Amino acid sequence: MSPETHQRVRKLFDEALERPEGERLAFLKSACPDDEVALQTAVRLLDAYTPAQSFLEERPRGIERIGRYMITGELGRGSMGVVYEAVDPIIGRNVAVKVIHLEALADPGQAQFLRERLFREARSAGQLFHPGIVTVLDVGQEGELAFIAMELVDGSSLQRTVASGAKLDRTQIVDILRQTAAALDFAHRNKVVHCDVKPGNIMLGHNENGGLVVKLTDFGIAKIASSTQYHTRTGLLMGTPSYMSPEQIEGHPVDGRSDQFSLAAVAFELLTGAVPFHGESLAGLAHTIVYGPRPSAREANPQLPEGVDRVLERGLAKSAGDRFPSCTEFVRDLEGSVIGVPQPPAVVAMAARKRLGKSWAIALAGLLVLTLAAAGVYRFAIHSSPSLPSVPANSTAAARTPVAEPLPLAAPVVERFTADPASIKPGAVATLRWEVKGAVKVAIQPDVGVVQPSDTLQVKPRATVVYKLEATGPGGQTAAQEARVAVEDVVPTATAYAEAVAQRRAGHPAKAYPLFRQAADMGDTRAMLDLGNMSADGEGVEKNYAEALRWFRMAADRGSSEGMRDLGGIFYLGFGRNVPPDYSSAAYWFQKAADSGEADAMYDLGTMYQAGLGVDKSLDRAKQLYQDAARLGNEEARKRLADLAGH
Repeated sequence: MSPETHQRVRKLFDEALERPEGERLAFLKSACPDDEVALQTAVRLLDAYTPAQSFLEERPRGIERIGRYMITGELGRGSMGVVYEAVDPIIGRNVAVKVIHLEALADPGQAQFLRERLFREARSAGQLFHPGIVTVLDVGQEGELAFIAMELVDGSSLQRTVASGAKLDRTQIVDILRQTAAALDFAHRNKVVHCDVKPGNIMLGHNENGGLVVKLTDFGIAKIASSTQYHTRTGLLMGTPSYMSPEQIEGHPVDGRSDQFSLAAVAFELLTGAVPFHGESLAGLAHTIVYGPRPSAREANPQLPEGVDRVLERGLAKSAGDRFPSCTEFVRDLEGSVIGVPQPPAVVAMAARKRLGKSWAIALAGLLVLTLAAAGVYRFAIHSSPSLPSVPANSTAAARTPVAEPLPLAAPVVERFTADPASIKPGAVATLRWEVKGAVKVAIQPDVGVVQPSDTLQVKPRATVVYKLEATGPGGQTAAQEARVAVEDVVPTATAYAEAVAQRRAGHPAKAYPLFRQAADMGDTRAMLDLGNMSADGEGVEKNYAEALRWFRMAADRGSSEGMRDLGGIFYLGFGRNVPPDYSSAAYWFQKAADSGEADAMYDLGTMYQAGLGVDKSLDRAKQLYQDAARLGNEEARKRLADLAGH
């Protein structure tokens, strides 16, 4: 099967799962009228998925837990399997556990695909600490059950809320979009693009005061914007078609503006009751999104005010460069066109004075004059009006009576900006809390950007940081406040790594491991590689290949060619049930390492091309790789070239 067909099958599979079970087969047939290979492959994958659902729906007797989590009920189903409500018995906390049963999938490649998608969600969301993003607590695999444990949201998805017939007024819609935009912008600042923003992935709950709380979930196809091509290949061509951006459909690189397009599609649906783009087939829908005209929300809902279409058309622009700089700015403009942006008190007062009839203005001004004059505080003249005779400019009275200056606009007030705790250990999290009044813009630096006037945010600085909040009022006045998060530099990174190496050489791996861990938490790539090797060998800690894979992946994501090569080796060899052989992933990482100049990776990749493992068999490509490796001093490559020449 060609890569293009494989990618298409995966998209068809995801979209089929969005439909009721009875409609899935008909959908696949209509979407593949001339592609029997794609149709049959998608049907086989769907057939394999069905018994997995059945297994999860009717758990065999005795299976009442997954990992350490005790299952208490089912929360919902989706393209990744089933989400259960469970209890963590260690700390007594209720959690949500997303599960898929991999054994039910006959094709090991598809099982690997689904498992990687599940774990990618954990990796993507696990690095994001934000009140608007569901927190990932744990990830693992028990036998053929792959799972992630997440924060349990007491509420329902936006999709279910709308499907239930619940009516959302414009204020509620804007509130949902505003909170979702804040979560997305935070993810984008941390180089994560969600790639599947839709009502089903927007959870609605309430806080202790009854206020609406929005949580963004399901980072299963999220793309790490600064990461490797691997995420691009598997992430960009997946998603829910009705909400996908043009660049996502075409397989081009994406950034946060792709999520903005999806959010604009959600906004269009909430305001009109219909998705913005339609097509009789997947190909027709994709063509409409990429090339078709932008729909009018006011045609779908004539009660919407003027200006809504202008904002939505920009959010749904075909080119990412024509969209808003951020999701928050898109929602801010949409709010202004839908319900009008509430103005701070000073602006409201100024506008009210302008709207007052002149007789009312005179009466109010006269009352103020009498009051202040009686107090002996101020004397000033009232400007001319049709009700009162004007005073000539050259009159004595005019010379004696100074003209009143306009009342200045009030400056914003930062009522609170704190960090809790103010001191953390390396790798720990602190929570910023703030509350600002009378501001039209609030921003926090460094690395946070524009935020809501009142909110909280979890931060994980690697070193001591002084966060500065700056609030801007309607007249341009500013107010600022700082909050310091001190990171305890118990042992500097270089010192920690050197001490870890010394302990390991002295034969004390158990003492070396936590020191390597400390250095890795502060960004030392060498420590990540050592941790990967120690985890794989069981040196100083219990042998754990999944943990080794995690450390090598972290090093690779930071540009380590050695980490890329080690990842390729793990995927090539496989280590037990938790890390089975995956030749496609092995070839990918060997290629990444070879591109970075790793001779050993060139040789390993050559053997894969020679045998046709994970790549199309090509002796010419294998010879070229052996030659490149030999030039860099790889003896095995020289021997292999000699053997090939002898034949």
